[in-house]
Amino acid sequence: MESFNLDARQLARIEAVHRGFLYQHLYAAACLFQAAKSGVTHVIVENDEDIELVFPEKRIYGQVKTRRSQLIFSDIADALARFDQIRAEHSAGRRSGACQFVIISNTTPRPDLSKRISSQTWPVDVALMCPGSAPLDASLPEPWTSIVEGFQACRTAAETLPFAILAPETLVWKLAGRILAASAGIEPEATHTFSVDTLPTLFEQLVIQLQDFPAPPLRYRPQDNEPPLLSEQRVRLVIGFSGAGKTSWVSQTALHATDRLAYYDIADISGPALANAVARELAARIFGSRGAKLGEILLPGASGAEILVAIGRHLAEDGITATVVLDNAHRVPATDLVPLVGASPQLRFLLLAQPTASTSRLEATLGIAAEHLLGWSNDTSAAEGASLGCRGDYADYDRLLKLTAGLPLYVQNALKIAAGSYEGDIDRLCTALEQRTHVVETVQELILADVFETFNDNERRAVAALSLSDVPLSLVEATSILKQTFNVEPAAASAAFRRLRTTGSIQIFGVDRFKVHDAIRPLGRAFLDSCGADALKAAREAIRDLVMAALPQDHDRPRVFLLLRMFVALGNVKPLVEMATDELFHELGYMEEISSFLLEASASEATVPEDRFWALDGLVFAHFKEGDDTDISNKLDRMDALVRDNNLGLAERLAVGMKRMIFAARTKDVATVKKTMAELNRVLPQTPQHLRVAKYNYAHALFELGMMDECIAGTLNLIVEYYDELDLRLADVMGNNPDRIWPLLQGGKDHIDDVKHLADALDLQSKAVKAAGGNPGLAPIHAMKFYSMAHSLDSFVRVGQELVDDFIGRNDYIGARDVIETNLMPTITGLKLAGRIIPVRSQYAVVLAYCGAFDAADAEMARLAPYEGGLPPRGQRELQNQRALIAHLRENPPPPQWQMPPKLGGPTR
Repeated sequence: MESFNLDARQLARIEAVHRGFLYQHLYAAACLFQAAKSGVTHVIVENDEDIELVFPEKRIYGQVKTRRSQLIFSDIADALARFDQIRAEHSAGRRSGACQFVIISNTTPRPDLSKRISSQTWPVDVALMCPGSAPLDASLPEPWTSIVEGFQACRTAAETLPFAILAPETLVWKLAGRILAASAGIEPEATHTFSVDTLPTLFEQLVIQLQDFPAPPLRYRPQDNEPPLLSEQRVRLVIGFSGAGKTSWVSQTALHATDRLAYYDIADISGPALANAVARELAARIFGSRGAKLGEILLPGASGAEILVAIGRHLAEDGITATVVLDNAHRVPATDLVPLVGASPQLRFLLLAQPTASTSRLEATLGIAAEHLLGWSNDTSAAEGASLGCRGDYADYDRLLKLTAGLPLYVQNALKIAAGSYEGDIDRLCTALEQRTHVVETVQELILADVFETFNDNERRAVAALSLSDVPLSLVEATSILKQTFNVEPAAASAAFRRLRTTGSIQIFGVDRFKVHDAIRPLGRAFLDSCGADALKAAREAIRDLVMAALPQDHDRPRVFLLLRMFVALGNVKPLVEMATDELFHELGYMEEISSFLLEASASEATVPEDRFWALDGLVFAHFKEGDDTDISNKLDRMDALVRDNNLGLAERLAVGMKRMIFAARTKDVATVKKTMAELNRVLPQTPQHLRVAKYNYAHALFELGMMDECIAGTLNLIVEYYDELDLRLADVMGNNPDRIWPLLQGGKDHIDDVKHLADALDLQSKAVKAAGGNPGLAPIHAMKFYSMAHSLDSFVRVGQELVDDFIGRNDYIGARDVIETNLMPTITGLKLAGRIIPVRSQYAVVLAYCGAFDAADAEMARLAPYEGGLPPRGQRELQNQRALIAHLRENPPPPQWQMPPKLGGPTR
């Protein structure tokens, strides 16, 4: 998942609130650890104050304050007023013993507050504790500056307890979870109170709950949108292939759960004996230290179901529930699980299983729907890769996730192979895996080979034929591919698909679309290769043909990418060259997929001259879009030679002439610009369409030459022409979104090219106006609207980023944030524009800093840091500059937020 959030300000507020609560709960845990030796009899949380320490002769009331900057008086004013009320209760005798009050802060007070505290008017029974302050009482730990520091302090305290079987950090998190539950008034501490004399029993309970859970990884990385361990649903089923991280997830989340927990691996327990085995061990675990109750539960001759009923009855008496985790549940018949899970409403069950036909029977028999662990996100994989010395950009890690399904074990293993055999280069590893040229067998192949071996011939053929597609296909499409590749009849194909679905080897999307699970696809591809070159070619041709046939109705990005890969693999030069000369093709970000193929085609004598020319044209166009002048001159010379030596037509002469004119303008070669412009005017067809394209290119050349006034005048006339061509008025665009503008266009025509060119003209005029020192007004916003209508996504994002910079330049930080959160982030994340994700997210971090959300800005840059080593030098410099700018803004705040003048609706005094 990406890290995008709809309202980052709200997210920052939520994070700050929860940081404060976590700090408070850890501080309460620290108080519990040293309560016995300091004379405390009870610790109360979230009652009158955050923490109350009860002694035989007095009470200490503590208010916890966590802040990012120094403490000020307004931060504690409410607490002081509440202290006055509590003090009055003690004075009136309604509360026994003396009272003492303390404010516990992770930061020091500002000078003005320090002066108040040292004055004669400050209450003598109120103290402020902060990091480094003198101890006030043995029961009060010294405050910490951060949650990390607090956790380490609690861990050190936990190490002194006699529970060597359990890691001290586990005990800390479990205790913090119990404190959280007590703060919410949840049993067994519904009164918010921990009695010190029962702490040994409490610690023992926490140890017993976890001592048989598998040890969590030393460095656990959460999966994308992880489900909670506990939920309102009493019986749950979590499934995933071996390597999906099910056991790691459950052992890690168990650290933070407050329920009674028990874990059993039931792989080797026979079905009929299951209820009895689990029941007796569960009874001993929960009630083993309370002999009388255990005797009541384990009656001689009692069946497993009867024992479970008795356990549930005693849990109900105590007002608590217990959660039982059953691992490898697919190894036990579903009917044998029914008496176990149905014995008592006080017992909750979490079943962990691998996707098999047995799993489907579990869902049907128990009436539940399986949950899936979604694997690691791109950012998580990149963080793991960086820790192993790997490097790759966002697109590289996205490829890796598609090859491994993001399953943690498979990703980790692939990254270790990259580090050990490919010098940490993720791109090289992915290429080797895709082309089946890697020499080190992956854990994924080893583990899932056993799954693949269970398939019959048609099932293997189905996985193999569909392994080339990473997009969902309809049943008709998948059946057609299997028929064309292996001559499997539709009925047999449907049977294979049904069986594969029950094993989790295919994933269902929507009503009737599915694809082979990403984790299984490498094995299917290996099987397809083993079937010979003819089968591989037949599968590619089948996919190519069906995608091309459906493209007019279904032209989403993943399908176009799939089609491109089939063209490249089959050596279909002509359609690739035709697409490379289409502006929309570049706008959708497809060029990188085939640039190396076009380079090869443009240099090959086997490619016809016309195709070689247009391959070069597509490459030059891409260079212009990227602002990369590398080798443009050489490519233009080769295009001229192809025109001259092969007597190519007017379209080729115009294409190379327009590009040579722009390139000459970039290099400030005025003579060549004038000469080329004159030549183009001589041969240009005098049609409105050709003339408008020429006017735009002339205006672009003027811009490159620095002739801004002339460029502005030329684009203004051009914009008017396009508005007339589309039968639009400016009022039609003002305040309307693209979905309201599109129906207003002149009917009966395909307007995509004209809409795109209008956006180009608006964009060019905006740049010229800004370069001349003016304000382009609404032109960039209108350009974004038309780029959106034309599906020109690359230009849409680029203009949006420039618009964000314009807002920042006008000190309108809120406006900049709105543009990036409302328009850019949903576009790049929803469409997975890999090339734009890191630039936009790093710009977003800077915008957050301008808005004062420095913690959120730092967090976003930290998530991007693992990609830095895989970026080209320009991308690395951009990240470094953004990081430096955020640090500068923290020390040197920007000017205040721009306010709309009152006469335009802004705030009034």
